[in-house]
Amino acid sequence: MLETIARHSRFVALDNGDWQTRREDGCRHFLVRGELYLEQTDGPRHRLRAQDPGAGYPLPVDEDWRIRPLGPARLIETPERYLGLCREQHSGPSVAIELHEDDAEAQLYLEFHRELTQGGYELPALPDLAIRIGKAMDDPNTNNEDIARLVQLDPALSARLMSVVNSAAFAGSTPICSLNQAVARLGRQQVRNLVFSCIIKDLFRTESATLRQMMKALWDHSCRVAAICSVLARFTPGLDPDRALLAGLVHDIGVIPLLHTASNMPTLATSPAVLQRLVHEMKAEVGQLTLQTWHFDPALCRLAREAEDWYRIGSAIADYTDAVLIAQLHAFVGLPEGRGLPRIDAIPAFRKLALGKLSPRHSLGVLDQAAHEIEEVEQLLR
Repeated sequence: MLETIARHSRFVALDNGDWQTRREDGCRHFLVRGELYLEQTDGPRHRLRAQDPGAGYPLPVDEDWRIRPLGPARLIETPERYLGLCREQHSGPSVAIELHEDDAEAQLYLEFHRELTQGGYELPALPDLAIRIGKAMDDPNTNNEDIARLVQLDPALSARLMSVVNSAAFAGSTPICSLNQAVARLGRQQVRNLVFSCIIKDLFRTESATLRQMMKALWDHSCRVAAICSVLARFTPGLDPDRALLAGLVHDIGVIPLLHTASNMPTLATSPAVLQRLVHEMKAEVGQLTLQTWHFDPALCRLAREAEDWYRIGSAIADYTDAVLIAQLHAFVGLPEGRGLPRIDAIPAFRKLALGKLSPRHSLGVLDQAAHEIEEVEQLLR
């Protein structure tokens, strides 16, 4: 196999000036000698050296990436089709359920699967207030008073914000008495995250007593993953902790419309094996559609689809999907859900995060040291 890949690969020499690879070329490039600057439009600049852990992964190919060598550099160009070999060697966990023509559960599965593939579910709508607050956050002409005025439109949201800003995690020398002061102390990004976490939490509700526990477990898991993602981002250049927190919150958002649809089918709601398999198969696609409907940026929309693609290659630069993958495996340690999943240090995302400081011997040393901080963020989200 390696001989075949070698025959179809070649070296590429870079001297100076910007250089860009294009996905339509059907090839990916790996840095094997020298150093590169990788800069994303409106994003941070990364310095990649051939000896860095990230150099074991292909250079990014999105159009908004600019690549510039720092002196002579050498790349290996390899057909992209070979990058899928590790996926063929590693198959993810499957939810066991036998399908037979005369099996009532199989018939239920096929019926519901057919309905879902034909779009027979309703995507949750992002409340208008969340959209308005998001636009205000992005508008440089708005001030803290404008944002506070929008938050005041929702009394429950206002109370939540005041509670958080006076909590042990954010409290200063003097207590906060107004929303204007709260916004000023927390900062726009933290306010945005709290707003979205409160609004998203309301989506994790159902009238079905049977599914209520499943929704609660899903929200608890999302909070845990979000908190871990936020801490990982602090140790990984180019990742924003606030954006990482939001990525963790929405990575399983596709489960919500599926469970709401199941609540209208009592037979399905009482068939956990069938429901579990349907959720496992459909949540990635439905999650991506949900975030697209909410007009989230393309990177977060793709994240919902790739959140359990454990052997996803990605690129030499760590992204939010890498953080979510590691955070989920860490959140599952010691739980029944973690059985059959790959080891944390066995997936590609492991070596790219936290500047390669993640330790296989000590699980995730960075996260072990930040356990108290993770717990604090998790409690705030809940």
